[in-house]
Amino acid sequence: MFGFLKKKKTLSGKPRAIAFVDYEHWFISLDKMYHTRPDIKAWRNELSQSFEMQEIIFFADFSNPSLRTEIPRIREVSNYIIETQNTAPNHKKDFTDFIMLDHIYQKAFNSPDISVFLLFSGDGHFNSVTNYLISQLRKTVGVYAVRGAMSTQLRNTASWVELVPKIEDPHLAVYRMILKNLKNLQANAEASGKKLYPSFWATVESVARLNGLRRKDVAEALRSLLEKGYASQNEVTLSEGKKIQTLVVDWKKCKNDGIWNG
Repeated sequence: MFGFLKKKKTLSGKPRAIAFVDYEHWFISLDKMYHTRPDIKAWRNELSQSFEMQEIIFFADFSNPSLRTEIPRIREVSNYIIETQNTAPNHKKDFTDFIMLDHIYQKAFNSPDISVFLLFSGDGHFNSVTNYLISQLRKTVGVYAVRGAMSTQLRNTASWVELVPKIEDPHLAVYRMILKNLKNLQANAEASGKKLYPSFWATVESVARLNGLRRKDVAEALRSLLEKGYASQNEVTLSEGKKIQTLVVDWKKCKNDGIWNG
């Protein structure tokens, strides 16, 4: 996921980053869908491992009693808290989004040394600013969102996505070995100008041999990749008329779901 770390590194070797948190999205979605609360400290610590964090800014309508009780927990991580309550008679549901957008654009214009923008929101309203930051300002934009509460458009625009709560797949490590193997084959094919058609069992054999794994375990992981839609088997007819089943990876889906970081 963090292949961009060579951009604008600091003395610590980490890129400068700033985070904008739609705490209504994080708290309310997590509560409704998973009956749990945000682990703010763990998230801050995770960010600090990869980035030199300049600021973490929290936005929410804290007139909501449930959200107001969260303020002391937020202050353990950041004192930069923006109250977004809209007192206008015609209350707009997405007022928090508009205020966040204003702050994001201001930081983009006034802080050229920030190379990574982190958003914690699943709302599609952030698609345009994400696209602008990436395509026009050449920033990296990572998006965190609650699993099952994220706009597809925002997911497809972001540089990378992390969903919470995290779901640990027992095959994850082997997935990445398989994908690395297939990516290397793809790169070799492009370099040589030849077409390569990786098959199920040839891939199993190669990954097992290179990584000292049992063929059975690699085959099980590859079947899981296929079942979950990260890869498919397409029939290809070779020049001599022979038909084979070749593996095709949905790299975008793999990247968006965090199982491939290349």
